[in-house]
Amino acid sequence: MNYKRKRRLLIGISLFLLLLVYLLKSFSFGTRVIGFIFGLIVFYAFDHLFEIDFKIRHYGYIFLILLFGILLSPLYFISENYDKVLHLLMPILGCFLLFYIVDKQKLNFQWKIFITFMFIVSFLAIHEIGEYLLDFIWDWKLQGVYLRDLSGLEKFSLIMEKNEDTMMDMILGVISGLLFVAGKTISFFYNRRKIKI
Repeated sequence: MNYKRKRRLLIGISLFLLLLVYLLKSFSFGTRVIGFIFGLIVFYAFDHLFEIDFKIRHYGYIFLILLFGILLSPLYFISENYDKVLHLLMPILGCFLLFYIVDKQKLNFQWKIFITFMFIVSFLAIHEIGEYLLDFIWDWKLQGVYLRDLSGLEKFSLIMEKNEDTMMDMILGVISGLLFVAGKTISFFYNRRKIKI
């Protein structure tokens, strides 16, 4: 897919979301839409500037990451397991994106898989550090698991303590990365054996 078509796709999605913001007239939804569109623009710019040539499926992966991570972020305060499910599934999508980049390099398979795994674990650590800093500075309640209290929209009940939440997120992210490594390794050896036969 060439960059002109990718641009048209991003502009179309962005205009549709901005139309929804206008129709719904919600500040919270508008903020999430702006974050979503910004994420798509950054991904496209990264793709274009570094000439990575991501395929349409990669844009689908980033769309899912931004959809569930940003647009549907109110679900964090409705379901206590939403954050944990994301920390188990999203790193796998991230690994697909990273492996596509690393796979273009002239490296042995074990180095490609190692670099992908270490990069995703490093990203998880930086993400958790970012959550800590945003909580420390603005108290955005990113660390810990909070649920909305039935008595009001702005009241939250702490379900899981901050440090425990951070460790669980890291553990689930590492498990997710290991699942990708296992799946990719099995696929690699299966395909190599198939070629030999």
